[in-house]
This record gives sequence, C-alpha cells and structure tokens, in this order.
Amino acid sequence: MKRATLILPDAGPINSLWVADELSLLLALDMPIVVVDAVYDELTSDLTYRKDRDVKAFLDGHQPPFRIATTDIGQQERGKRNAGRPLKKNAGELAIVDFLSSENGLRHYLQAGDPVVLLFEDADVRVFNKPPHLHLLSTVGLLRGLERVGIIRQADPIIHAMTHPIAPGRRPADARIFTDLPEGIDEPARIGSTWEPPGPR
Repeated sequence: MKRATLILPDAGPINSLWVADELSLLLALDMPIVVVDAVYDELTSDLTYRKDRDVKAFLDGHQPPFRIATTDIGQQERGKRNAGRPLKKNAGELAIVDFLSSENGLRHYLQAGDPVVLLFEDADVRVFNKPPHLHLLSTVGLLRGLERVGIIRQADPIIHAMTHPIAPGRRPADARIFTDLPEGIDEPARIGSTWEPPGPR
C-alpha cells in the first residue's frame, strides 16, 4: 500500500508541537506533509517572535517532507501583505475552506484514491461525507498513536509540556488548550496504508 500523505490545514498542531519542543516528531512519521499556504504564512509571518522563526527554519529546512500548498485566498493575502495593504481578518479560515473544498486542494489528493491523514486541532475543521481513504487525526490523537507504536515512550509528558510550557523560550501565554483530552481524535480511514515505525526514540 502507498504511504499516506499528511495534510495540515490548521496551524494548531505545529504550534502545539513547538510549545513542547517536539516539532521533530513530524519527521519521525516519514511521510509527505502538505501545509496550506495561509497556515504557513500564519505560522511564520512575525519573525520578531521566536516561535515564527523556529517554525520557519524547521519547515524551510525540511522540504521534503514538507510542501506548501497554494490556495487562491492564500495567494491574494500574500500579495496584499507584500504590498503593505490590510489583510482580511478571516483570511486563514477562508484559505482553509478553499483548500478543503477545491479541486486543487484536498480533493486533488483524495481523487487519486491514495490514503490521506488530515492532522488538525481546530474544532472548526470538518470534512463531510468522509471518503474511505481519509484519516482524521488530532494532535493529541497523533501523540497517543505514536506512543502505541513505540515512537515515543509516553504521550502524557509531551501533552503536559504543551499545556504547561517549560521548554526554553516558551511563555505561559504559549500554553495550548485541548478539547479532545484524554485520548484525542483518531478516526481511521476504512481504506488506508500500512506503516512500520523505525523504532523507539
């Protein structure tokens, strides 16, 4: 079976993994990772902020597996940002809807019939009429799964580090709030792919 493609239509998972100083867990998945352009811009737009600098260096320094997917709204807003014009307040949400519903977005991956994992945190990320090869996974669900297959020893310390920041350069204001504790969301695809982990950390 083919390796699944991981799609990030939401900045939440990367923000949470950064808070816990665990961005490298995404590389342990050893799968292609698609980041929506508006999400990339949201994550990296303020380089005076350590999180944005760290995330930009991480995403830019690991292509592949990361790839930035363009959306019409994301491109329009990027043009405005470069020209110094005001941005739409809900541009990120619109770009995500654009990606989830357009022929060049999520449908592009689903139409091929290949397995796709949608990694999210935002409760507003919804997929209706879920195709049989689409796997829905939250950040907490990802960590629980990585624990089950032995990539990490325990998910709880990482979740605690996300909700109670202790890594260097993290502030109390960076703390994450999860509504899917304790187990997270992990809705498997009916038709998926097989994956053997490389071993424990």
